[in-house]
Amino acid sequence: MKKVLISIILVLLPFTSISAELAIVDIDYLIKVSKKGKNIQKDLKVKNDKVFEDFSLKEKKLKEREDNIKSKKNVLSESDYKKEVLKFTDEVKKYNINKKKTIGALNKEKNQKIAELLKEINSILIEYSK
Repeated sequence: MKKVLISIILVLLPFTSISAELAIVDIDYLIKVSKKGKNIQKDLKVKNDKVFEDFSLKEKKLKEREDNIKSKKNVLSESDYKKEVLKFTDEVKKYNINKKKTIGALNKEKNQKIAELLKEINSILIEYSK
């Protein structure tokens, strides 16, 4: 019985001394509340809004063009109609590729800016912990 009690005390003793040195930092909170974090979020939101506004305008034009091509189906010959449809599908594919690249670039920029902020936060925390 004494051996069990001693072994429990020996196991728990190091954890109690370590727990006094631990501190928890809410990084999400720091990103949302800090001046630099707010600026990063604001800049990214402005860029995202502009890009998605451009996307919605382009999608609207593509939809109008699609409706226009559909309305010409009975007027054009079959071969001309197929050519129009192929041109349109190529344009849509290019648009989707461009959209994917742009969104990827925005996400990459977001990740880089947050990583830079996290490095700064980390250096501040290291300095503070000394």
